[in-house]
Amino acid sequence: MVRVVNSKNRPRSLKYPTRTVCIITHLFLIFMFLAVAPFPAHAKLYFNIPVPVDLSAAQEFDTKYTQLARALSRYYGEAMVFASHLSAPIARDNLGRFPSLYVGFGAGVSFGNVIALRKEVDSSIHENVPSYLAAPNMSFNFGMGFTRLWDLRFSFFPNAPLSLNTANLGGNTSAEIRFGTYRARLGYHIWEGGTLKPGLTLAGFASYTTGKLRVERSNLDVSANNVSLTNTIARFNTEWHYLGIGPELRAWYDLMFFHPFIGYSLGLQMGYYATGLYLGGDITVNNNPYGTGYIEILERQAARLMSHRLLFGFEVSLFFFEVGAEAQVDLTTGLVGVAFATAFRF
Repeated sequence: MVRVVNSKNRPRSLKYPTRTVCIITHLFLIFMFLAVAPFPAHAKLYFNIPVPVDLSAAQEFDTKYTQLARALSRYYGEAMVFASHLSAPIARDNLGRFPSLYVGFGAGVSFGNVIALRKEVDSSIHENVPSYLAAPNMSFNFGMGFTRLWDLRFSFFPNAPLSLNTANLGGNTSAEIRFGTYRARLGYHIWEGGTLKPGLTLAGFASYTTGKLRVERSNLDVSANNVSLTNTIARFNTEWHYLGIGPELRAWYDLMFFHPFIGYSLGLQMGYYATGLYLGGDITVNNNPYGTGYIEILERQAARLMSHRLLFGFEVSLFFFEVGAEAQVDLTTGLVGVAFATAFRF
């Protein structure tokens, strides 16, 4: 016998929690899709070119710069996400019993894969590919020990604009970068360590990274094959948003004043990198001038879902003051980065 239950008579404790869980689940799935779904490049060509042959050449010109925007979005975004882990070298992971404290500042840098970027861009516009892609990071670092087995660390840097030195980019250039880093790490010390003893920590971290790079140049001449732009204004904007979680295993050895360490981190991440490119000026195609117009390109790519990082370095302790250095290798992308930090430990 099948019993039909009227939803109006269903107990409130079953009806509404189930509906709430369904709503939360659907919202989470929508967010996941928007965060990781790849969005193809969107390019607009605003020039009045009535001759079909010349229009085809201008569209090919647009395609080449779309490739450049896509490659910059990918490789610079990956470098900035990797650099978000570079600012807090930790050797002696165990901070000790409450109320032990750790307060400091760190900075790190990585570089995007320019070689791979060039391979994805047409050779006729290689001169517009940057010679290097520096991805910096800085953070204020804090930590607190709860017991001999547990401690919590937190790093952050506010998402504030910083002007960049444009002396190496030529005249009529302005550039600005902003990046915000927020990272929490909870550690459990399998081996507590101690003077002339090894230590081993298993930790879990959660981090959020966001930022934007803007570069603008004027009075440029841009060309590719039979298409050229003169009196050009070029605007380049790239931004990144990334949320990551994962485990980390770190081993160290306490040699009184010198503490080497090595570790491994697995990251599960979601987010995206987006790039906008604007080129406006006087266009000439096959020696035929067509007046003023512009090209506008928007590109967005999903972040990698997984990363593997190998980390190693050392720390030097002088009583309450510490100086640390670290190198990391992203085993997924092949990127390498370094970090340095100073801190007071109480």
